[in-house]
Amino acid sequence: MRDTELYRYLLGVEEPWTVSRVDLDVRGQRVDIWINHKEGVRWPCPQCSSELGLYDHAEERVWRHLDSCQFLTYLHARIPRVDCSEHGVLQVKVPWAEPRSQFTLLFERLALDLLKECDIQGATDILRISWDEAWHILERAVKRGLQRKGEGVVAHIGIDEKAAAKGHKYLTLVCDLKASTVEYIGDGRKQESLDAYYGGLSESQREGIEAVAMDMWEAYIESTLDHVPGAEDKIVFDRFHILSHMAEAVDTVRKQEHQLLKKQGDETLKGTKYLWLYGQENIPLRRKAP
Repeated sequence: MRDTELYRYLLGVEEPWTVSRVDLDVRGQRVDIWINHKEGVRWPCPQCSSELGLYDHAEERVWRHLDSCQFLTYLHARIPRVDCSEHGVLQVKVPWAEPRSQFTLLFERLALDLLKECDIQGATDILRISWDEAWHILERAVKRGLQRKGEGVVAHIGIDEKAAAKGHKYLTLVCDLKASTVEYIGDGRKQESLDAYYGGLSESQREGIEAVAMDMWEAYIESTLDHVPGAEDKIVFDRFHILSHMAEAVDTVRKQEHQLLKKQGDETLKGTKYLWLYGQENIPLRRKAP
């Protein structure tokens, strides 16, 4: 079997595309494959799918593909362009890669599988790609997922910040509490960090929000009040922060009372700091009144 036929089967290239040339560089451990198309093909407009004749070709593009026997493998092709009366001159879609991607779909699928199993650095070492290239693959995958997801209403959302690095670097996270999915990640924990999430929702999506769970961070409260209709009755402060504030208030009162009693020679509250933090059901037996 000729090498061009072999790679046509390996790549899954179908009409009107065909493999026209394969170059093997053993010393450089690289395989280059050129893909062409037949003459007289009519191409669909990528916007409206109207069948159109060939206008011209874009400059040659190169895509990284799955390795061939551990050799780096690259596809080469000049993408046809069509001249649509409605949308102008556009490149047609090719079956092996997404628009503006430097990698084939099969390579990106392998990369995503690796990125789910190890960290970015480990995946880039195995795939022999850069950190930025790995992140671009992840970004395109997220974009595809969001497109499939469509416009829906997230009725119950949770908002929190997460430390991203040393030096008080934070991210704002918005989660769907029912589906247990991350809906949005924003830089920082300022009001505009959350404004960007709400700003991307339609009016019906914002109206469909029934409850917003968050801590008592003022920036998140103000953003939610500005964007969510009826937010005053929809904001739910999480129990952990409510209990933290209650515990702090109780300790403040204990200190004040201890100082007043101490002046009277009464040290009843001495050493009781942690006793006041127990729930009634968790008070140790040695602390209970006889």
